[in-house]
Amino acid sequence: MNIRILIRTVLVLVCIKFILASGYLYFQAAPDPSTPVEAVAASSSTGAGGRNIGPDEQGCRPELIDVLKARARELDKRKAELDRREKDIELLKGEVETMLKELKKLQQQLGTPIKKAQKASEERFQHLVGVYSSMEPGRAAALLGKMDEKTVTRIFASMKSKKVAAIMALMDPDTAASISARLTRMGK
Repeated sequence: MNIRILIRTVLVLVCIKFILASGYLYFQAAPDPSTPVEAVAASSSTGAGGRNIGPDEQGCRPELIDVLKARARELDKRKAELDRREKDIELLKGEVETMLKELKKLQQQLGTPIKKAQKASEERFQHLVGVYSSMEPGRAAALLGKMDEKTVTRIFASMKSKKVAAIMALMDPDTAASISARLTRMGK
């Protein structure tokens, strides 16, 4: 039983020595992360002190090294592609920002004429309200009775209630009721 413990201990020590030696070689030959893969591949055959290390001394099979080199080349290609895409995205971002600035400028330029047109339309409407307000109720009722209810409702909403009441009293009862309902809904 003591022999078994002794053999296990010796095996553990040998494994530890192997692991430490492998780690030492790895850290001595570890490339700088910013170094391109081709430079690492070229330097992978030399270890600490510039001496050649064969695949047996590295502890890796040549097939594994080839697979790792191929994977590293593939990762470099992917990184280059991602870098290219990132540059494209930055260019597109700049173009979109430029377009947004131009759109805001156009919006401001177009906003002024639109506001002027809206103001002029409102002024004409208020003038029309003034015209109907100054008319005799019978004449206003006859003219407003021929207009569409939506427009009449807007006009009545801008007039004083006493004048609206006098005009509605002379209008067709069904039309007056419909306009009254519209006026009620406008207030909500």
